[in-house]
Amino acid sequence: MTAFPTTSVAKLQEHAARLLDSRRPGSDDSSLARDLLGGFHDVCTRAGLDGTLAELAVAFPPLDIADRDALAEHPQLLPGLAAKLTADFDSSDGGPRNAKPRLLADCVIAVLGLSLVEPPERTLQLGDEVRTAVTAAIASVLDVELAAPHLRETTIAMARERCDPQHLTAFNRIAKELDDVGMRVLRQPKVPLDAAQAVQHVLAGVRHAILDRVCDAAIDRVKDVLARTETEAAARIDLPVTHVLTPRAVAIRRAGEARVPRTPGAVGLTLLDTLGEVAHLAWKPIEKPVRTYAASQSFAVGDVLDHPKFGRGTVVTAVAQRIEVEFDDGKHTLVHVRVIK
Repeated sequence: MTAFPTTSVAKLQEHAARLLDSRRPGSDDSSLARDLLGGFHDVCTRAGLDGTLAELAVAFPPLDIADRDALAEHPQLLPGLAAKLTADFDSSDGGPRNAKPRLLADCVIAVLGLSLVEPPERTLQLGDEVRTAVTAAIASVLDVELAAPHLRETTIAMARERCDPQHLTAFNRIAKELDDVGMRVLRQPKVPLDAAQAVQHVLAGVRHAILDRVCDAAIDRVKDVLARTETEAAARIDLPVTHVLTPRAVAIRRAGEARVPRTPGAVGLTLLDTLGEVAHLAWKPIEKPVRTYAASQSFAVGDVLDHPKFGRGTVVTAVAQRIEVEFDDGKHTLVHVRVIK
């Protein structure tokens, strides 16, 4: 059987839930099966689980693991899953709605012959100061390369080079109407439909190419930061997760998804979160100093204190001369000296 980590089952269920929410009444089981298989491919590629897909390719030839449609349209798996859905799943029954995504995921797991396994613990704890440095490294690239009007100018220049000469007149008219980052046409000029489609195709390809290049450069900066103090973390960036896909490749892939706005903040957060998740990097929280409690002292929300009776606690509210502190045995109200601002 093909191994599949338990930690990714929830993602498969989330995809199933979205399919149920968008499914049209009367849709047949084959279309649902096709969407579920395509979604399974997405779950694997978004988590670097191309090793799972590679094992499925051995078990169910012919299967090109790089082709989403090859799995969704597989001559054995598609009818097999459709039959499983017909036998085991009825979207119109009155059962609990929150149980349906789990049932759909279970059908996929059964038809693909997946064996759920607990992934090994590989988390590498890094100090919060490392996260700060990594975030700054990403921003040093994205804030420049994805800023207006630089991004617009780069997009137009690259697209003009790739544009078919016969469509350059249409290209120049469309380029004039691009927004300040070159992402949208603010007003569609009058150009032949075939030329407009050709130009938009070129622009879309250039936008993806620019984002891939910029994200790759940002990750290079991240790797340089990690290499100074966290060599193991730096090495993980370009090590295959399960087969060929690396945390770098997965992060760039996720940053290019339609749901991610092409802004430095959104792209940077996607890169940071994905590298942490796929390379198994975790950030240690900043440890606040522990203060000994005394009624003559002043405390603020978030402060950590030691009380002679209640032990260690965290201030959760501070109003006038009273603070509410969360201890192991619950909340207690204490007095302190209010700071007058």
